[in-house]
Amino acid sequence: MSKKRRRRKQSRRTRARPIGDFAFLLKVKDTLDRDGVLNWDERTPVSAWEGVVTDPEERVPRVIGLSLSWLGLTGMIPAELVRLARLSWLDLAGNMLDGIIPPALGRLRRLEVLRLSGNELTGPIPPSLGQLSMLCELDLGQNRLTGSIPPALCQLSNLYLLRLSHNQLSGSIPPELGNLAEMDMLELSDNRLEGALPSEMCNLTKLVSMSLANNRLTGKIPPDLGKLPVLTMFDLSGNQFAGEIPPEWDGLVREYLDEFE
Repeated sequence: MSKKRRRRKQSRRTRARPIGDFAFLLKVKDTLDRDGVLNWDERTPVSAWEGVVTDPEERVPRVIGLSLSWLGLTGMIPAELVRLARLSWLDLAGNMLDGIIPPALGRLRRLEVLRLSGNELTGPIPPSLGQLSMLCELDLGQNRLTGSIPPALCQLSNLYLLRLSHNQLSGSIPPELGNLAEMDMLELSDNRLEGALPSEMCNLTKLVSMSLANNRLTGKIPPDLGKLPVLTMFDLSGNQFAGEIPPEWDGLVREYLDEFE
């Protein structure tokens, strides 16, 4: 046997098996990818695994991002994801995932982006997500989530996008949402939220867009919301607000404010 052929044979025999983060990802694949869409396997170099982003500065590769949107993934979100301790963003939007959002995701303390929208997730929003102190984007829209909005989410001081629209959430809007000083986009439309709009929302001075349409909200709208310096779109349609449109709202998009009693 030539040296070249012997070297090639030895290379095949000694090919490294995925270890660490990548070994956990193989367990994730077994749960989510029943149709074999992902190319994650022992024959493919981990640097070429679809949707997997690693930290280029680490000598031993660590997974820092998973971008797996619109791939037709099915099943429940696996708890094994919590083993990816360096994960900064997790995007599973636009798949066919069902079951609950695992409370264990609240242990991914480096997570900055969590996108689970456009799936078939059910059950409540885990209060444990309020432990993700670095989170900037939380998108859980277009699922079938139930229960109330956990006040624990109001601890996410870095959050600038919160999208919970098109679910089956009920209860009132937590006044503590007014503590999210970095918020610039808030979407709570198409749920079953009820009660008054908290006056604390007037504290969201960086808010650009707010959609509360198609809920069961009542009472008067706090006039000071119209004084928010950068608010340009506010959709209140499909609710049961009382009174007239406050004059402070003259600079806002008025076609969204035409369904008052």
